[in-house]
Amino acid sequence: MKAKWTQPALLLSMIIVLAAAALYLKSVGFYGGEEGKSLQTQSTQSPLPAQPSVSPGAVLSTDQMQKDLDFLVNTISSIHPALMNGWSSGQKQVITEAYSQIQTPQREADFYFIVDAIVSLVHDEHTNIYWDKQEQEMLDLPLHWIRDGLVVTEDRGDLHIGDIVTAVGGVSIEELEQELAKVVPAENDQWVRVQGTSLLRAAFILRHLGLIVEDQVEVTVQRGTESISATMPVTGKQLSNEYSPYPKADPPFSYLFEDDLSLGIFQLNTCENNRQYQITVKQFFEDVKARDIKHIAVDLRNNGGGASSVIDEFLSYLDIKSYYNYGALLRYSPQVKEVYGAEQSSGYVESGRQLTQNILKTLRPYKGKLYLLTSPRTFSSANMFAVIVQDNGLGKIIGEATGNQPSSYGDVLGFQLPASGIRFQVSFKKFTRSAPDRDPEDSLHPDIEAYTTVDDIIERRDAQLAKLREVVQAANHTD
Repeated sequence: MKAKWTQPALLLSMIIVLAAAALYLKSVGFYGGEEGKSLQTQSTQSPLPAQPSVSPGAVLSTDQMQKDLDFLVNTISSIHPALMNGWSSGQKQVITEAYSQIQTPQREADFYFIVDAIVSLVHDEHTNIYWDKQEQEMLDLPLHWIRDGLVVTEDRGDLHIGDIVTAVGGVSIEELEQELAKVVPAENDQWVRVQGTSLLRAAFILRHLGLIVEDQVEVTVQRGTESISATMPVTGKQLSNEYSPYPKADPPFSYLFEDDLSLGIFQLNTCENNRQYQITVKQFFEDVKARDIKHIAVDLRNNGGGASSVIDEFLSYLDIKSYYNYGALLRYSPQVKEVYGAEQSSGYVESGRQLTQNILKTLRPYKGKLYLLTSPRTFSSANMFAVIVQDNGLGKIIGEATGNQPSSYGDVLGFQLPASGIRFQVSFKKFTRSAPDRDPEDSLHPDIEAYTTVDDIIERRDAQLAKLREVVQAANHTD
């Protein structure tokens, strides 16, 4: 039954939960994130139940696992917008299989993957599982997944920069990608590969897949016409400062200018619409005006999302009268009612795309050209930024396909399983892109492609930035 629109302001907020791939290494679970606390304007953490007494290596009884699976299935089915009509027959089969696997006691680490199989059923990157009690051992082999394959990015023993990994533990990369797709809640292949780059280095995944032998992993690579195998250690040491073809995630936002190209680049690594962001954006456009800059770019390649209000803030300095924003469907549930004080506990409220009047924050708005740089790590609210710009014809997207679909789920509630303590989050909104006639689309695809290659990694060349400069230079010559 469709609910009456009792709280229209609820759908005016475009806050989507941050679930950046980088948080995997920090939380040592599959995903990290924040829970949306206010349906209207904010994104803060929802309270989670107290930590249980079960230790990471504990064995769970059948009754404990039954209690956890009951809680998990009931919670997801009552909250997620994709399940308003219940589970499909195929999803029910997976759930039945999960229950069949808990007829005997299980190690908590093994039960983790039984839980994950259910969480992954809705194919929603914001509905995911994370567990900060996981072991932190890692395979010391820096990797980056590109269209050419899984590439070694730094020399390690017999393996060299530019080697393409063809097998891990004797299992082909093609087979491993299929296995990863089963444990990574994802809307497209890009996100499976973003997460897979880290997961194929994580000891708890490697052990789950049976790829570790005596704390070592055999890695096979292709180097030209030669196939090379090497045994790599699993280590508990902290791995940091490894090469990435995308800008580092710190600071959260900054900018620079290339005056010879009349180009300003605003690097936005996280969507935080705080006072410092507002000051930085204002100063950026003041400098753009003072330098008479004709081209600006927003670098979203390492941005996992956050508050989508950063989009409106940035666009308020552009010479735009109005633009279409996202539509949304909000599903009510007892859990949403409890956390947010909603007036109802069932039904849903839906609105189409919103025509947003651009409230300028300057008397001299920017009239030049706009570009956005994207990658598979461009996710959630960062993905929304690129979608709004492309759908409204406000600028050009340069780079690689993004990590989630233009229309996708978001805004989550956080929970903890009562016995195992495994934490998870569930989306309660479905966001519809600003040009819904373009759906369905698995990803936001760039207007101008610039995919990282093996040669780019070997030569430490920034493929997307190079393409941006090429496009700007050509435009300057035309002008």
